[in-house]
Amino acid sequence: MQTFLKYYGTITLILSVTCGSQACKGCVNLDEYNFNKIVSRFKVALVKFDMAYPYGDKHDVFVEFADEIKDNKNIIAAEVGVKDYGDKENEELARRFGIKSKDDFPALKLFLNGITNEAKSFPISEKWDTGMLRDFLRDNSDIYIGLPGCLEKMDQLALEFVKASDKNEKYDDIIKVTQSFKEKEKETASTYLKYMKKIITDGFVFIKHETSRLKKLLKESKIREKKKEDLSYRLNILKSFSTTEIKEEL
Repeated sequence: MQTFLKYYGTITLILSVTCGSQACKGCVNLDEYNFNKIVSRFKVALVKFDMAYPYGDKHDVFVEFADEIKDNKNIIAAEVGVKDYGDKENEELARRFGIKSKDDFPALKLFLNGITNEAKSFPISEKWDTGMLRDFLRDNSDIYIGLPGCLEKMDQLALEFVKASDKNEKYDDIIKVTQSFKEKEKETASTYLKYMKKIITDGFVFIKHETSRLKKLLKESKIREKKKEDLSYRLNILKSFSTTEIKEEL
């Protein structure tokens, strides 16, 4: 009986936080009652504090990023809807993390290792994009955030390549590392290596131009599904090189 009640309680809790989050695939809705219970269960929790019925470009970016990380078991993306009318639901929860009024919306907070009484704040910015959110998680946690078509080993090497002062030397070192890869990994790694070579010859502007080119190709209506998948994978690999260092050069 106790086992059943424990199981039933867990299911009820999950249903209570997932229902109502249809606009944000993979998100859960948090409030002052379940916040600690949910956030404390995850190594990384990315929580957006916003108005009760959020909209706008920043919300759209958060929804897109939440979809990217929905399969990562170590991360949870969540929303706290704050009402400044009626019972003013979650207003005290927002104030707990320095969010004083609707002028502070949306506010993005990162909670690590189940600790619910302190958070890292996403820098205030006029504009958000998924790359910025990805960098925020990468810079403040050790969680790997992979995209379809990407390879964790090569994503790490891509970051090392971007930060390397001597990129030719780093490129040669990476080639040596990939020699021990399995055949399927080598096939994926070859795309990373191709992009590294182009960055060496053309600079980081190559990332911007190639991203635009691939996005344009993906919009073509006659493109086959297999080709579309391949282009999407290559676009995802390009994102592995999209760090603060590149944005500063561009």
